[in-house]
Amino acid sequence: MNNKLVAILFCALLGVVTVECIVGGQTALPNLAYEVVSIQSPTHICGGVLVKAAWVLTTASCVNDKTVGNLKVLVGSHRLLTNIERVMVTVKRVHPSYDTTTGVNNVALLKLEKDVTSNRVKAVTLNDAAVTTGIPTIFYGWGSLKYGSSAKSNILQTLNQKALSAADCADKVPGLPTGFICAQIQHGQAACARDEGGPLINYNDGKLIGIYDHGTQCSGDAPDVFVDVFSFNAWITANAA
Repeated sequence: MNNKLVAILFCALLGVVTVECIVGGQTALPNLAYEVVSIQSPTHICGGVLVKAAWVLTTASCVNDKTVGNLKVLVGSHRLLTNIERVMVTVKRVHPSYDTTTGVNNVALLKLEKDVTSNRVKAVTLNDAAVTTGIPTIFYGWGSLKYGSSAKSNILQTLNQKALSAADCADKVPGLPTGFICAQIQHGQAACARDEGGPLINYNDGKLIGIYDHGTQCSGDAPDVFVDVFSFNAWITANAA
């Protein structure tokens, strides 16, 4: 059974009759996205990515108003509904210059109470070069199935896009501060609500180039905006220790 048919059947079970319910993506295969995690309080609130054995990278806006005791992380499952143990968070490090008004420096790190040792999971490699326009990417998230819906996908979704450099991203999104890149493919294919913090991976080398910040009504008509991991590589490396 192909991924599109699986998606249609999944949507039908939810009572949604159009394939827009997956926002133009497709269901991820089990154990394919080894680095993707679900941040929960108490259920899924946003995505994240494992950058070290006990450290998760996400957006500051996702966890800024959450206390450590109320955060858990699901690691090693492409399904939200699973009996896999959620790992408690013991430390939250929000970028000290994060601005809730402008959105600049929208990065945070969460330390897990124990190292992740599953052979199904490993940390992602951080991007170490400026992103150039046209790089093929793959994005992962459990976010809303269509714009305006409060539902989220139980099964991890993927979306193939093309990256836009920081300069080209700023040209497409007026008023965007520094520290962001974009990705886009076409109308009807985009990230959506609760995909925040999810990883944008360079399809060619598997490196993490961005984490999802925001988009435009899940439409794909404007680029999805991602925090540029390259801009924060040094901060991530220094603080995930």
